[in-house]
Amino acid sequence: MFETEQYGDVSAVTVAEEMDARNAQEAKTYFKELVGAGSSRLVVDLTPLNFIDSSGLGALVTALKAARQAGGDIRLCGLTTPVKSIFELTRLYRVFDIFENRAEAVASFD
Repeated sequence: MFETEQYGDVSAVTVAEEMDARNAQEAKTYFKELVGAGSSRLVVDLTPLNFIDSSGLGALVTALKAARQAGGDIRLCGLTTPVKSIFELTRLYRVFDIFENRAEAVASFD
């Protein structure tokens, strides 16, 4: 469901095509383990994501809280039009730093 690449001390995580009630717990666990292992500076690449529901959004918010408590942060990138609409409707675009692409998101940590 996730693919992770390292860029110095930034971990870039690419998600699957869907984040919903079926896999939100897996997402929460994955992000919790990453942060617990010392990766608190995360870029979450949502390029493949076609669908996200409230459970998927909750997993991202939970990950954001964990990263910030560990002294890091989460940046999002690659939001498709439908996913961007969800972030606008829920006003989560105010909570997350959102970038067009992975390179910009990774560079924002410098």
